[in-house]
Amino acid sequence: MGRWHRRSAAAAAAAATAVDCAELCGLPAGGQLDVLEALIEQARATTYEAVNSHHRDFLSIHVYAQDPLDEVATLNDKYEAVRAHVAATHSDEDNIDSSEAHARRLDAVGRALRAIGRLARAHANLKDIDDQILHGDVAVAASSIAEAGELLQELGADVPQLVGAEPVGVLQGQFVKKRAALRAELDYLAGEMYRLGDDAGAVHELTVSYCVAANYDGVPYESGVTLSDLFFALAQLGLAWDVAGRLAAAVAGRWLVPLLRNPAESLAVTRARLFATMSIGAFSAGRRDAAPPTLPAAAASRALLEAHCAALRARWATVLRFVRDEMFHDINVEEDHAELYAFVGARLWAAVWPLVRAELLEPLVPGDVDEIGDMQCLVPLVELEEAWLELGLLAPDAPSVRGAARALLQMHVAKRRRDLLTTVATILASEDANTVTVGGEGPVIDVLCDCAGAGKSNKGAAKPKGLAADPAADPAADPDAADGSLALARCSVSVQAQTLVDFARETIGLTQAADGGGGAKTAALYFHAVRDAFALYRCLMPARWATELLVDPRRAFVVHNDCEFICHHLAALGHRLRDRWPPALRATAAFVDVIAAYRALGRSCLTPLLARVRAQIAQALGPWTRAGWLRDHLAAAPLADAGDAERCLAVACGVVAQNARVAAAHLPRATHLRLAGLLVDEAAGHVARRLQEVEAPSDSAARALIRLVAPVLSLEEHFAAPRPSCPQQHQHHQRPAPAAKYAAEWDPLQAQIRRLGAMSAIHCTSVN
Repeated sequence: MGRWHRRSAAAAAAAATAVDCAELCGLPAGGQLDVLEALIEQARATTYEAVNSHHRDFLSIHVYAQDPLDEVATLNDKYEAVRAHVAATHSDEDNIDSSEAHARRLDAVGRALRAIGRLARAHANLKDIDDQILHGDVAVAASSIAEAGELLQELGADVPQLVGAEPVGVLQGQFVKKRAALRAELDYLAGEMYRLGDDAGAVHELTVSYCVAANYDGVPYESGVTLSDLFFALAQLGLAWDVAGRLAAAVAGRWLVPLLRNPAESLAVTRARLFATMSIGAFSAGRRDAAPPTLPAAAASRALLEAHCAALRARWATVLRFVRDEMFHDINVEEDHAELYAFVGARLWAAVWPLVRAELLEPLVPGDVDEIGDMQCLVPLVELEEAWLELGLLAPDAPSVRGAARALLQMHVAKRRRDLLTTVATILASEDANTVTVGGEGPVIDVLCDCAGAGKSNKGAAKPKGLAADPAADPAADPDAADGSLALARCSVSVQAQTLVDFARETIGLTQAADGGGGAKTAALYFHAVRDAFALYRCLMPARWATELLVDPRRAFVVHNDCEFICHHLAALGHRLRDRWPPALRATAAFVDVIAAYRALGRSCLTPLLARVRAQIAQALGPWTRAGWLRDHLAAAPLADAGDAERCLAVACGVVAQNARVAAAHLPRATHLRLAGLLVDEAAGHVARRLQEVEAPSDSAARALIRLVAPVLSLEEHFAAPRPSCPQQHQHHQRPAPAAKYAAEWDPLQAQIRRLGAMSAIHCTSVN
């Protein structure tokens, strides 16, 4: 064994080439491994030389045609023989350490041999790709590229320990180039085999060629490329799904969907020995006047819609048969490319199912819930679906007419829910700016009341007790409080909000558990329709009145009232029907979680407006907002010259009075009083501070000051006067509200007036 180790590598390689398997097994274990290691190095060198000679053209040309796979295959036979001999003699070895060393060396030889084999096979797969593409063997070329890609990926862990990085890099570059060349060739073939023509958008043609005989340069293939060759090559490169998806989109968009809308559209299929053509619109593009009713017209009549479905089935069957027999011409879709065929069917059905559901199935859903048990109306649609099932283009788990028929009740509810929400959205987006008075003795809209709904007066109700008291301060005075219902203060709300609550009251009554199956789902759909309707108000109304909410007090007050009005009903909506709801809905359904959002929306309507009005009042007050102005003016000139100050005060009080009157006409009394107090405070506060700065006025000055601030004192009437919306027969019951309760600056102002009055009285007494 020692003499084998002393040989040089060149001598070992030269000697090992002439050693056959029988002679190799006759050598000692160490000698066998030496020979294998020498052969491995020789095979590695040969493979490197072949790779560089073929792809880089700078080595000797005589090795260009060498196939290192033969040498690797021979070396593999010798390796297997040595491995079997070592395994058989392993138990006879006396030196255990030597046996383990031989096993490690043999394992290293095997790993190196496998790495060189992968490199040689990758080279063999890539070197003939160009010729294969030129001869039309695209299926073989695709298999070679796919295998080369896998081999190069497996070689990644062996570089650079077992094989050099340079030859691997060369093959990786060649792999990218060859794959790109084959992809370009396949794109050309796909375009030739599936040629989609377009005549100004009116006529569409799809021509399927069964075989392509020449490449894009016009060079004939040795054998024509068929559709099965194309799909096999595309599948090997992972491109079949993209091509099939584009074809499915074209067929659905240019044939299936137009036929769905008008089955009378001209459709023709012609077949020849080498190709087939399907066209649509070729004979009807110029004579649209004689066409039968289209889908929108057919949907208006059930008889027309059923005839529409029957005609559509025959047309769709023609298109789908073309897909099956022509687009997959020489392919057995039950065995070869079954997944790709199912993928095309799924894409086609996914494109038409939403339209079938929305434009065919839903119009056929009975409007009367008592007619839902009659399934005869869906027979044309079930037959329409059979055209897809017969050709295997409809997956078992795909949404279908049969599946929708089992949930016909839910479809009926969903249809009605959509119609209701559409109606609500239309009303909310309307230009109607009218209002209606609710609460108090107006049209009471309260889900807990037994009285009539919106738009009906409650004249027969008992007369409220203690009407002279403030309803906001004394809820028990409201007539609804006697039977335990929630009280709603009298205010003005928009017609849109009243309609929304009417919708909620009507729809929430439909959430009772239906007889038979599907009751819980039906109730849930109606319940969510109500929630969605309330969400529509929050989305549409602030955007609809965005500008008016900033500049128009009436609109801001009405939207604020709408929010309070809706919150009033959200607090108790569904209270009566909760016990009759399905258990699942009863456990989770609620509306109180939406109240906070409506409260915030109501505040957001008033806060910017109030800030703007208060800024207007402060600006109108002019000099009254400057500290020491009145004191300095009295010291410099008589108060009779303060005409500008009087006009400023009158303008500011006019702004307060105008907004207070609008608030009194629309807001609930309690809210109107609080708002009036905030506005009065803005004027009364500045006036009280200016009067306080005048410490010892004369008799005439004191009386002049009292007369000067008279417009501010007259603002007290907005706390005492009845609202214009109150009936005349009840105006005498409206007792004045103390201004100081709502205006924090009212008492300081009154204190200054009393001080000035006392000073005037003192002066009068001293004169007498």
